[in-house]
Amino acid sequence: MTGLRRYDHIYFLGIGGIGMSALARCCMLWGIRVSGYDRQSSLITDALVAEGARIHFDDDPEEIDGHPDLVIYTPAIPADSRLRAHFIRFNVPMVKRSEALESVTMGIDTIAVAGTHGKTTTSSMISYLLYKAGIKHTAILGGIAANYNSNFHSESLELMVVEADEYDRSFLRLHPRWVVVTAMDPDHLDIYGTYEAMLEGYRQFMRQIQPGGVLLFRSGLEELIGEGVMNELAQKQVLVLAYGLEGGDFHTSDLRVEKGVWHWNLITTDGRIDDLALLMPGRHNVLNATAACAMALKVGAEGKKLQEALPGYKGVSRRFEIRYKDDERVLIDDYAHHPEELVAAITAARETFGGPVTGVFQPHLYSRTRDLAQGFAEALDLLDYPVIIDIYPAREEPIEGVSSQTIFDLMKNPNKQWSRGDSWVAGIIKQKPRVLITLGAGDLDKHIPELIRKLY
Repeated sequence: MTGLRRYDHIYFLGIGGIGMSALARCCMLWGIRVSGYDRQSSLITDALVAEGARIHFDDDPEEIDGHPDLVIYTPAIPADSRLRAHFIRFNVPMVKRSEALESVTMGIDTIAVAGTHGKTTTSSMISYLLYKAGIKHTAILGGIAANYNSNFHSESLELMVVEADEYDRSFLRLHPRWVVVTAMDPDHLDIYGTYEAMLEGYRQFMRQIQPGGVLLFRSGLEELIGEGVMNELAQKQVLVLAYGLEGGDFHTSDLRVEKGVWHWNLITTDGRIDDLALLMPGRHNVLNATAACAMALKVGAEGKKLQEALPGYKGVSRRFEIRYKDDERVLIDDYAHHPEELVAAITAARETFGGPVTGVFQPHLYSRTRDLAQGFAEALDLLDYPVIIDIYPAREEPIEGVSSQTIFDLMKNPNKQWSRGDSWVAGIIKQKPRVLITLGAGDLDKHIPELIRKLY
C-alpha cells in the first residue's frame, strides 16, 4: 500500500470498533468517502453517521452503498461473513486494520505506545500534553478521550501518536521513531501460543524503532526485553530510557494524595519538574502520567507546559470512569480485562473511596479466561464483594470446560458470587453497595444507566 489517500471510497468491515472508527475518521478528514458495517448500532456508529459515514447493520451485500475500492476489516469479523465473501468474490482489495495503520503512519514521525495495559490512557495523555504544549500532531486512540470527546485528534500529519497493539501481531506493521512500552504481561496466548513467543513479538517490535529514536520502558522490564535487544538498539543509536514510580531515568518523588488529587515531583534526565498534579485516581495512572510526561519532554514539550496541562487531563471512557458520585456512594466503570488491570482498578477504588468495594467482573474471551484464570481469581479476591458473570465471547466460539465458573472455583473470597445472564443487575440493586465498580471489556456497561436510575 502506498497510502490510503489514493482511494475514493473505503469500506470498513467492523466500523464500530474503537480502532476502526478512528481510522474511518482519519479517512473522512482526507475527503475519502467512508461506509461500513457493524453488528449493531452504538454511540460510535451514531457519531460516525453524523459526521458523514454511511453505515448498515445487516450482514447483507445488498446493503452496501456504492462500489468501494478498498475494504479495511478487523480480525473480529467471522470467516463466514457474507459481506466478506462478497468482497472476495468481486476481487475488492481487502486489508486488515493493522495494514491500514501502517499505511497511515508510513513516512511520518510516530510515537507508538505498546503494552498489555495502559496503552490507551498513556497515548491519550501524550496527545493531550502535546496539544497543550502547542506541538501539532494527529492521534489515533483506542478509546474515547474525554478532552476531545473522540478517539481521533488531528492538527498536523507531521507527527502521529498511535497505539501499538500486540493482538494479531499488529504492532509489527509499525516502524515508529519513539516507543513507550508500559507492560509485557502474558496475554493473547490464543495468538502467540506461549508467553515467550509473545515476548519475542515485543522484542521484534522494539527492533523496528527508527535509528536515532527513543525507547521508553517501564522500569523492571529490562530482563523481559533482554540484553540482545538493548545492544541492537544501542548500535542504531536509539536512546533507551526507563520510567517508574521509584526507579528509572524518569521517576516520581514526594508522591502524595491531597483531597483526592495525586501530587508529585518528576525527576527527569535534565532536572526536576515540581508539583505535577493529576485528578485521575490510582498509582497506575501516576505511572502512565510519568511515561506521558517523559515522552512529551523527549519530543520537545517544556516542563512548565506539562505542569500547567496535566491537571486538565480528563481521562478516557471506561478507564476508571466515575459514572455516578454523591456524598455517600460512587459507581466506577473500568475496561479492565487482564489480572494486572483488575488489581490496579480495585486498588485505585479502595485508595480513593475506601471500602467496602463491590465489583462485577465480566471475563472477556474464553481463551483469556482459560489462560489467566488463576490470576483473575487472585485479583478478584481483593474485592470485598466480588460478583462474576458470564464470559463475553467477542470473536470466539466457546471452549469446552471453560466458563466464568473456571475463575469462580479458584477464588478464595468467602463473599464471592456467580451470576448467570443479567440476573446480577437485580442483585446489585438489592445490595445497594457504597462503592461499586464494573469491570471488563465486554458489554456489561450497557446496564449502567439502569443501575444509576434504580440505585441512586
